[in-house]
This record gives sequence, C-alpha cells and structure tokens, in this order.
Amino acid sequence: MSVSQRTLRCQKYYDDRELIRAVRGGTEALRNAGIKYLPKEPGESADSYKRRLARSFLTNYTDKTAKNLASKPFTRPIVVKSERFQELADEYVKAVDGKGTSLTGLSSTVFEDALWNGSSFIAVDCAVQGGRPYAYHLSGDHILGYRLDEDDRLTEIRIQEKAVVGDGEWGEKEVTRVRVFKRDGELVTWSLYNEDGTAIVVDQAFALKEVPVVAVHSSAVVASGELFAAPPLKDLAFMNLQHYQESSDQSNILRIARVPVLFASGVADDAAIAIGSEYAIKGESGADLKYVEHSGAAIGAGRDSLKDLEAKMQSYGSDMLENNGAVETATGRSLRAGETNNRVAMIALNLASAVERVLGWIAYFNKVAEPDFNVDINTEYGINSAPEELTALANARTMGDLSQEDYLQELKRRGLLRNDFSISDNQDRLTTELT
Repeated sequence: MSVSQRTLRCQKYYDDRELIRAVRGGTEALRNAGIKYLPKEPGESADSYKRRLARSFLTNYTDKTAKNLASKPFTRPIVVKSERFQELADEYVKAVDGKGTSLTGLSSTVFEDALWNGSSFIAVDCAVQGGRPYAYHLSGDHILGYRLDEDDRLTEIRIQEKAVVGDGEWGEKEVTRVRVFKRDGELVTWSLYNEDGTAIVVDQAFALKEVPVVAVHSSAVVASGELFAAPPLKDLAFMNLQHYQESSDQSNILRIARVPVLFASGVADDAAIAIGSEYAIKGESGADLKYVEHSGAAIGAGRDSLKDLEAKMQSYGSDMLENNGAVETATGRSLRAGETNNRVAMIALNLASAVERVLGWIAYFNKVAEPDFNVDINTEYGINSAPEELTALANARTMGDLSQEDYLQELKRRGLLRNDFSISDNQDRLTTELT
C-alpha cells in the first residue's frame, strides 16, 4: 500500500465516524450528503425533493452537548506548576502552538474532539533549523496508520497534513503531504512525502526519543494494541439524525396542510372555475364544490414525537457528570472518592497527563533535564456556591466544626479562590504576618 493510504484499522476508525463528521458539520454537511441522511420518498419528484432538502435544517443537540461538557474543565484556566522551570511553564501556558494559542485554548479543542471522536491527540514538533518547539492538535481523522510495541508505545505513525501554498505569482493551492515518524529503540526519525508517494525528506533524525504524539481518550479502557476509543456521543448523533429527518417530515406536512385543496364533484370537465368574490360557479343539479383540509391529527402526533426526542437529547450526556465513586483514568491517575468523580473529570485527568508529557517533550527541546511540570485542571463540576452554602461554611468554620484547611479547600472548589491558590503558602504568609 502507498504511504498516503489508510490501514484497515484507521480506515475503520474513519468509516465508523462518518455520521459524527456529518452531524458535526451541521446543516450544510447534511444537505450536501443529500439522500444519504435525508431519504427521498417513493414517488417524490427530483424537484420536490430538492425543495424539501433546502428547507430541512439540523438543530444540533450533539454539538450543544459536546460544547457544554467540554466547557466544564475550563471554567478556570489550566495552571502549570514547576519548582525549577516556572518561567518556561508560564511561557507555554500563554502560547503553546507558536501562533498565540494558549495552553487552555489548545486543551479545550483537544477535549471537545475527544468527546466527539472518542480519542484526540496532541503532537509536538520543532523547525528543522531550530527555534521554538510547539504543540498542536492532531485529529484522529488525519492518522493514516500506526504501529505499537508490546508496551503500547508508538513505534511508527503516518499523519496526513494539508496546507495552502503559493501557486504562481498570485494564486494559491492546497497540497496534501504525509509526515512519518519512526522509532527504533531511542532513535526517532521523520520523513515527509507527497500525496503520490514521492519522497521530500527521508529518515531525518528527530530530537526526541519518543514519537511525539500523545492520545487523550474519553474512556478509561482502550484495548491493547489500539490507539482509538469509542466515541461517547455516537448514540446522540443517531438521535440527532432522526430528529433532522422527522423535523423535515414535519415541516413538509405543515406546508402541505396549510394549503387547502378545492374539491369539485358533478361539475363538467370543461367548466371554468375561478376563485374570488366577483365570480360565480354554475354547476349541474347535485354538483358539489368545497375545500378539503387536513385533519391535523398526524401533525400533532409528529410534533409529540419530536418533543419526546428533544427531551431525550437534552438530557443526554448528563450521566457523564454523575458521580460514580473512585475512577481510574486511562493514564493511571485516580480521582479520589471525595472529589467529583465522573467521566468528564476522568477525561480531564487524561488530558492533564497528556499535557504534562507534551511539556516534558518541549522541555527536552529546550535542553531542560528532568522537568517537573505539574498540570492542574478543574475536575469540580456542578458545585454550588449559593449564598446559603457559603454562609453555612462560614458558620461551621466560626463554630470550630471545620478546619481552616478544609474551609479554604471548599472555597477553592467553588471557584472563589484561584485554582493555583496554595493553602500551605497561605499558611506561611499568615505566620509571617503574625510575627
């Protein structure tokens, strides 16, 4: 097979997410797909179908759910702490991709993509001539093939890259290339190919000892030898497609029902029928002329069906925020029983571990040995900071029923203290002030 072809596993990943890509693309993507997602009815003319398709639109509950869940870990910015390299950490927190994107912004994009596709990726690179290393989001859609060793570490990955380049003096064109990373022990090389397989650069030494791609999974369990997890919102995407189709039917039947049909019986075939207050229609004895209208029963049933489906979609995803006891993440970091333990928090910790690994690679490019970056990401969702609760906490502290440390921890959980607030540092400062 050629370097630009997908392997069977990557092709299956791509095919399995065809509906997800369509729903993610919104109304325009579904309309462009035509009869694939909005079937043409038997006897429906091409012109009628074209008009019905142009009137159909997607109310994107899947996108709304993904964005809502993905916003939870980023109600507070990501904080990176380092005992020895805080200045480097601060630099990359502000701009991590060389284009001004913050670490929180990149992480938010990766997190939302993991909700859609099950897995998302962060890659690290640096200009051949040196310069500032950078990290960027890599979608699973652009992974053409990969190989893992017995420890499920990447030994090879092929990535599809698209870029707009100059074409002549004024024009431009899109080109597709394939970047390949290979690892043999601790030696990593990279190559670059045109889409037709011709080599641009082959087997150039790479500065890192690992293939610079790390996965962020939406599941705690990923099968050994696999790089992708199942998409958690796929069932919601199917419901959203059903809603798109039923909404199209409902809109179409309403359009038909709004126009009454003139019914005539006992009138000569060649009789002239004109509608208006200045006209009269003359018929034979027993002739009948009347408007026939839709009873509306089917319209009501269709509306009820849409409402039921909308209620299901609006509640979908809430289980991902439900606490279920201690949770082990895919990267081996645990959510403690006292924390908000849910699937969204689990993905957030997977992301935090991935970001720590990415920052370690960036540190290696910067000739930093033994980096000690610690990534703090919000895993507390839905915690109430109503005045009554804050008053109850303050009273418990005043009465001596709550320690100072626990009181400050609760304030931090509710976002009243910054997420890099250190209770121990605060205690040290208080001690200094008292002396």
